[in-house]
Amino acid sequence: MPAKHHTLDKVDRKLLNMLQKDNQISTRVLAEKLHISQPTCLRRIRELREAGIIAAEVAMVDPFALGYGMLAFLEISLNNQSDQHMQDFEQRMAKEAEVMQCYFVSGEYDYFLAVHVIDMDAYYQFVRRVISGSGNVRHFQSRFPMKRAKFTTRISFDEKAAEVLVRVPG
Repeated sequence: MPAKHHTLDKVDRKLLNMLQKDNQISTRVLAEKLHISQPTCLRRIRELREAGIIAAEVAMVDPFALGYGMLAFLEISLNNQSDQHMQDFEQRMAKEAEVMQCYFVSGEYDYFLAVHVIDMDAYYQFVRRVISGSGNVRHFQSRFPMKRAKFTTRISFDEKAAEVLVRVPG
């Protein structure tokens, strides 16, 4: 099935940049800043949602502010890399609240996880229950960041190009 594409003009890209900074900004203010009408602004937002370019609108919660003071990065190698075993591992990680991100990666390891827990004891319990207890983990390595130098979820769109063609889900 061929990939679907969507063209983003300058207004779309500026709109996406603005929404990524603050998705609570009113459509009236957005429309004023974009020099378009409010109905046009609403239509563009709806189209970006329908195309899957705006994937979700959520509140970003700071885990550190809630006491989840330990972030761990895990590199994991599986014993069995059959498609079914990999799907089982991915489904299991998707169900674990501590797993914030899970990636199938190239290289020496099969998966890379970002895990947030309260402290080292919680991490130990997580490893025992989820990693060691999975039955299919051959080896894992943990890395603990000492400082977060940068964190963002924002994609920066060039607002100067006439239009940009993007691939959309589907």
